[in-house]
Amino acid sequence: MRTIDVLVQGATVELFHFYGVAIAPASIGDLREEARLHGDPASTVDFSAPGFSGVLALSANPGVFRSMTGLPPMLEGTGDWMREVTNQLMGKVKSRLARFQVALHAELPQLRHPSDVDRRNRSCKQQFFYSFRTLKGEVLVTLSGDFDEGFFVFSNASPLPLDGKVILF
Repeated sequence: MRTIDVLVQGATVELFHFYGVAIAPASIGDLREEARLHGDPASTVDFSAPGFSGVLALSANPGVFRSMTGLPPMLEGTGDWMREVTNQLMGKVKSRLARFQVALHAELPQLRHPSDVDRRNRSCKQQFFYSFRTLKGEVLVTLSGDFDEGFFVFSNASPLPLDGKVILF
């Protein structure tokens, strides 16, 4: 398993567990081609770093968002929370990549139509699919772009503060 796979899967499971959703990676090899397409809406966030740039996309069954604890009610559907959860997932991936000396710059998340995400994924050199199952439905995360794991240099000393640590300015 590639380092990036471990980082993305671990970050996704950790994020959904934080919101009270039991989620487990599903074998992507068992999925049909149409199961590799995002649902509507999908949320994407562009990112870049030396040797590492592309787009992270997330889509989930609306039942998954309704089952998340600690979220305010969704008055206008799941779009806002889809963007927020995608932003949080990108933040978790970013902090995990920092342990490998990758200083990632991420843009703001955007809602996209699934066909736009698929078109963008197909235009990239590399595509990684991460499928997850919950009791309330499926979650799909894709990572597409240009990745060179040769830039990964693991360091035990995290350049980022740990959760809950006070930062004095």
